[in-house]
Amino acid sequence: MTDAVTILAMHPEMHTLFPTPPKRWRWIEAGNDIDATINERGRDVEILLSASIEKLDNVMLSRFPKLRMIASISAGFSNVDLEECRARGIAVTNAPGLNSGDVADLAVTMLTSLLLGIPKSQNYILEDRWTSPAGPLRFSLRNLPVGIVGLGSIGQEVARRLSPFGVDLKWWGPRAKPDVDIPYVAALEDLADQCRGLIVCCRPDASTHHLISEEILARLGPEGVLVNVSRGSVVDEDALIAALKSNRLGGAGLDVFDPEPTSGKRWSRVPNVILTPHQGGTTYETLFAQAQVAQANIECFLDGRALPSSVL
Repeated sequence: MTDAVTILAMHPEMHTLFPTPPKRWRWIEAGNDIDATINERGRDVEILLSASIEKLDNVMLSRFPKLRMIASISAGFSNVDLEECRARGIAVTNAPGLNSGDVADLAVTMLTSLLLGIPKSQNYILEDRWTSPAGPLRFSLRNLPVGIVGLGSIGQEVARRLSPFGVDLKWWGPRAKPDVDIPYVAALEDLADQCRGLIVCCRPDASTHHLISEEILARLGPEGVLVNVSRGSVVDEDALIAALKSNRLGGAGLDVFDPEPTSGKRWSRVPNVILTPHQGGTTYETLFAQAQVAQANIECFLDGRALPSSVL
């Protein structure tokens, strides 16, 4: 068994997810100024607890000369410079699959709200345009073509939640999956042409940077809506805002932005959007479950055992 190990949580209050940490864990109290804490104590840190939203590139990692492990309390790890970690022999773990249902809940809520025109209907009342007994018509969800971009664990949870609505589901990803009974569309452009709604939940990496481009948005068209619960970098955000302002896209639901945090001013005059502050997978229940996975990974690492969810 390893002696006491020095651990830094990259976010305030993250340590509260571990109400009974092992006695050999020695916390560095970070407070609200993580940068100042790293300047003062970074040389002592052996294990980092990450939430997958802070940038752990080679510049940041150089501030931790004794770092031995990064344990992410999240499924994501695209924020971590894996090549640098490999070169330095730093172990990296994540907590996969636990928040997929929570993210899917938010994605489907956004999509159905936009397709049913709920934000537009609310504005219709608030702007005193409801002047006759009959309100405006809307489309039904039944048989409405909806596409999923990326059918990993989140995409599959999205499909399970959308199926009872009776929508016409299709999906696209880099390769077909023979065991999936949802129709596969071989090109993202074709999926956008065929669908009224797209939910983006693919893996964020170099190959998916601005995957949702101005062209894809144009193919969705003025009746189409886009929901992004992947990462902000997957969508060309400037093109999205321009399409919404010019009514070339019907609506958008975003839980992720590029960069984060985004500013309210950037979105204040953008119509038909639903915005949430990157909280799709952030529920009390899931965070505590992910923390338990992170704790198990750390304990196995310290004991020299196989890591339950090793990335590197």
